[in-house]
Amino acid sequence: MIGQPFINPVLSHAIEMYLKYKDQKDNSNFEEFTVVVIRTLVYIYGELDILNPYITHNEHMMGGFDNNITKYGFPIDSLIDFKNQFLQFEEEKRQQKRPNSAFIKIQKYLIDMYCFKQKNMNLSMDDLISFKKYLYIPENLEKTEAINAYATNPNEINGYLQSKLFEVNHNFTLQPVRRDFLVQDAYLLLGYNLEQINNLNDFDLKAVNDQIYRFFRVDSSLSNSKELLEKAVNYYKRYGNKITTGNGYVDFLLFASIAATALFVVALIALNYF
Repeated sequence: MIGQPFINPVLSHAIEMYLKYKDQKDNSNFEEFTVVVIRTLVYIYGELDILNPYITHNEHMMGGFDNNITKYGFPIDSLIDFKNQFLQFEEEKRQQKRPNSAFIKIQKYLIDMYCFKQKNMNLSMDDLISFKKYLYIPENLEKTEAINAYATNPNEINGYLQSKLFEVNHNFTLQPVRRDFLVQDAYLLLGYNLEQINNLNDFDLKAVNDQIYRFFRVDSSLSNSKELLEKAVNYYKRYGNKITTGNGYVDFLLFASIAATALFVVALIALNYF
């Protein structure tokens, strides 16, 4: 296309090569990696969703490239990176880097796109078989040369595909584990420093947390255990011991009653004085 490239020069050129050779499927240019990526996008979204934005130079507006690629749920931040990876691929190709990180990443994004469509459209096994033909995996023997040129682990893409399909078929997604940190003073009172705590693995952190709950006699299974622990820690800092009944809530009442008694005694002294 004459004029300003669509999105970026590499992606724009890949679409041009697709248009030029789509009726000459035996031409080697039709098997170039970036052209195969465009062919994969066409398979997932349909030719109109890919070519119309190119023809109208519509990247961001309604009916444009971004809108079409994200219509099944593919995240916009991933799409931005996906487009940038075309430039990265050519740069690493020029530098003869192996593995070519963009070669791997682009394919993983394509798998993500397909899986989002699978979630929405409940695609058949035949659809999956057709989709896999576009991927650079060992079973596609005609792609062996490219796999050897750009990858060091020929099974990485297939492994990623299987893991994503498992997530889709079992209706779950992996979430990062939230590390469960307690009130900082609790660690300090038991002789830990915060650097030590931050460097603990999840298993050891849980063991330390359990030790802290036991020390302050707070039941960690209670829904408000952290609140009770904080009150116990504050009491310990103030009075220097951990008077406790074994029940976090009752402990708090005990602490409150002791404080109230102390205030009452002070008030009586003051009244007698005056």
